[in-house]
Order: sequence, then C-alpha cells, then structure tokens
Amino acid sequence: MKKTIFLVSALITLNAYSQIAKPYLIEHCIDKMTDREYFLSSKNFVGTNTQKTQGFIITPAFKSVNEKMVQNGFILKNVGIGNCDENDSLIILFEDDTKVEITMWNKFNCESKAYFNLTESQLELLKSKKITTIRFNNGYTYNSLTYNLKKEEQGFFINVYSNNVIKEVKCDN
Repeated sequence: MKKTIFLVSALITLNAYSQIAKPYLIEHCIDKMTDREYFLSSKNFVGTNTQKTQGFIITPAFKSVNEKMVQNGFILKNVGIGNCDENDSLIILFEDDTKVEITMWNKFNCESKAYFNLTESQLELLKSKKITTIRFNNGYTYNSLTYNLKKEEQGFFINVYSNNVIKEVKCDN
C-alpha cells in the first residue's frame, strides 16, 4: 500500500512539474559606445500554412522606460503573404472566443514588416489567456493567412509577458 501511495504521489508531482513552462529568455545589454539599452527576444512565434509556403514570424519587442523593461508591442515579418505592407492587421482569437484586432502603425513598405503596439488591456489578455488562432491580413494586397495554434503553442504569449527572465549579455559592437 505504501508503495502504491508513493508511486501515485510521485506521478502527480512529475505531472505537475512537467506542465510548468520554461521561462521566456530576454537578453539585456547596454552599448558602451552609445549608452543605449537593448532588450532582445530570444525566441519568436512562427505561424505557417500547411505547405510552409506562406507564414509570419512575430517577435515580441521590449524597451527601457525609467531603467525598467516594458513591452513595446511586436514586430511581424510575413513571408509570401503579399509583397508590400500597408494597414496590415492581426486578429487574435483566444480560447474563450474573445478576440483582439490590432493594426500596424508603420508606413507602407515592401520589406514585409509590420510593427504593432499593444494597449494595456490587450497586453492583459495576452498575459492571461491562451490563443487558439491568429489571422494576419495584408492591408495592401488583401492576402491573409489564418494559423491555428498547436496545443503546445497556445501559451506562448502568456510565457513571454508573464514568465520571463532577463539575462545580461554583451552588446555586439
């Protein structure tokens, strides 16, 4: 009986431990030549179609305000979803069917880059709710890609904004 109780408690402990997400790493450095401070994302979110001919990469962005790291929206690089970008948008659908729509703030470009700011309420949703679907809409060509997140990807942004560690690194000069 003692062996059974021990085995069950060990399995419960291992199961609980295995569900704890590894912290999201943010690298921090100060350029000695310019005294500029940088916070660099260590991992990006990638969404593609099933053929892997179209996709997008979302890089969380951070900045320093009063010597403290704060979120600064994110940068999206799209591949194969239109040549140029203008008025692009992202629709993020959460597991409880709430959604957020955000529009790029940068100007027309043909570099396939869109920059997005987040409001405090949008950030709170990303910190607390799992995401099931992300749709990128190219506002210039009207092409779009809808990506359904795999189970293991759904907590990516919760981890980025709620479970992160900062590592000091040297800036490359």
